[in-house]
Amino acid sequence: MDCKPLAVCIVSVIDHRGLTPKKLGGDWAKSGYRALSAKNIKDGKLVQTESMKLVDEELYRRWMPQEIEEGDVFITSEAPFGEVLFWNSSEKLVLSQRVFGLKPNHNICDARYLYYWMKGPLFQGELRGRATGTTVIGLRQPELLKCGVALPSMDTQKRISAVLGAIDDKIESNAKLNGYLLECMKANYRTLFAYEQTAYGSIYDIADVVYGAAFKSALFNEDGNGYPLIRIRDLTTYEPQYWTDEAHPKRTFIEPGDVVAGMDAEFSPTFWLGEKAVLNQRVCLFRPAADTAVSPSYLLLALSPLLAFIQNYATGTTVAHMGKGDLEALEVPLPLESDLKKFNAVAEPMRKQIVHNALENKRLTALRDALLPKLMSGEIDVSEVDLTQLNSHLA
Repeated sequence: MDCKPLAVCIVSVIDHRGLTPKKLGGDWAKSGYRALSAKNIKDGKLVQTESMKLVDEELYRRWMPQEIEEGDVFITSEAPFGEVLFWNSSEKLVLSQRVFGLKPNHNICDARYLYYWMKGPLFQGELRGRATGTTVIGLRQPELLKCGVALPSMDTQKRISAVLGAIDDKIESNAKLNGYLLECMKANYRTLFAYEQTAYGSIYDIADVVYGAAFKSALFNEDGNGYPLIRIRDLTTYEPQYWTDEAHPKRTFIEPGDVVAGMDAEFSPTFWLGEKAVLNQRVCLFRPAADTAVSPSYLLLALSPLLAFIQNYATGTTVAHMGKGDLEALEVPLPLESDLKKFNAVAEPMRKQIVHNALENKRLTALRDALLPKLMSGEIDVSEVDLTQLNSHLA
């Protein structure tokens, strides 16, 4: 495949230059422009946005030799290495540590095509080959600009980015809808259960609590043998890294949409939005108590303030822990059955749609990642793709 150096595909690079407010004689601000660092980019998305610092107008002008514009592409040079982000916003940013900003040459290169190429296996492989370091690998700007980019005709580039972009747009649309559905669920909960006088009971009046099993780590595998194993770190990604085929006597299966929570560090309950899996120790499942009108949707919202209460007083040497005794000591508000039924009639269809959207996004992500190298290599010819029909097929 004939490739051009990345340097040919761009008009300029915005280098973070290792700058900090202190080096510029300033300080972080309470409002202003957000500072983007490498840790804020993962899988083509902004993450940990709450950690992004701010700079004021004066510091911004001294920090940024060029402004970030819609259509720019970011790549992380270190920790994490090689993460790519397409900037589809008019927001101005400050580039903090370990991020390069690339301004595509729009005469020869479609910006979104460049983003997808840089995410692809050929470019990522070359990045790793040019990187230096042992414990922490990194890449200097000159080496980055030598990495190759295949440049088919502009029409082909636009068709490729349209196909992949349509999938990403659908993924983003599903994610936004899930956020809106959850907010509607919360609003309905606040309306129905804002009692002036509330009866209280124990956690077992609303939930059966099932604790994860102590699976043997020596039997974990990364080859997909057995069932995915949910650990605490998987509760935010919904993508377990290990499987186990151990038939543990206390093995508990988790289905999409079940309510689970970690018992160390942070105890926030969440809907499980991954595939069917088994529960590891220090993670627990909350099932609606038998012979009640309690639903998983109700449990998610009712448990949030209760586990936050435990979080506030939990102690530990380095990490806070939640135990069975903490749950049993809670005074749990008991709702009216009639209100539970009203809530469930609205909330449970929302929960099921949230689960459906999340699982669809996993399938779409796998599809996009499988298509990307085939489209980029020309194995799949896009010249006959009818772009007017693309979005309707994915709606």
